[in-house]
Amino acid sequence: MRQAVSHTSIPTLPSTPSLVAGEHDRRALLAALTFIDKPPRSAPALAGWFEKHLVRPGWMRRPTHVTEAFSLPVSLGPAAPAGADEPELQEIVEAARYRVLASLRAFMPPAADDRFLTAAIAGARVRRAGNPALWEPCPREDEQLGDIVLSLFAADILSHRAFHDAYLCVCKTCLRIDFDPSRSGRTGCPEHEPTATVNVMRRGRPPA
Repeated sequence: MRQAVSHTSIPTLPSTPSLVAGEHDRRALLAALTFIDKPPRSAPALAGWFEKHLVRPGWMRRPTHVTEAFSLPVSLGPAAPAGADEPELQEIVEAARYRVLASLRAFMPPAADDRFLTAAIAGARVRRAGNPALWEPCPREDEQLGDIVLSLFAADILSHRAFHDAYLCVCKTCLRIDFDPSRSGRTGCPEHEPTATVNVMRRGRPPA
């Protein structure tokens, strides 16, 4: 089930201080980007990511196992033998990461495919927060890893759609994520040139 994701460059957390600290309602985006930027490749690391970013905020219950697509479940419990299922877990993490990045790439213009947002709402993986204009993730512990991570992105995009429409950048070649179109365009990165459409945008037109 392994799917290759280019590691020519690593998706980076946004540099804007208010995005990574100080804004309580952007925790979902930080959690999702942490997974993409530093994929947890062992059971303790993945369990720690869940605990810090989803369990403590009250967004989901502590999962006992993790799965993706047609993979067999891999235990995250303390009774799991150390390193026993590490290759399988790494495949699950990579498959989930690839599916999330592919969904974000399809979300970019001109396709602007936002079906993963509709799926998150229909699957009750996101819900309205205290502020009616904001959303928060609420995935179930038995859902696929990719859907859990997508629920984090979905909650932030539904809450801050204009921000993502203007600033989300996903490299068409390596799927690197950034939030600064002025550096490499909406579909490029420091290693790969943006498309002609993005070059036109950077000559003065507002982001699509």
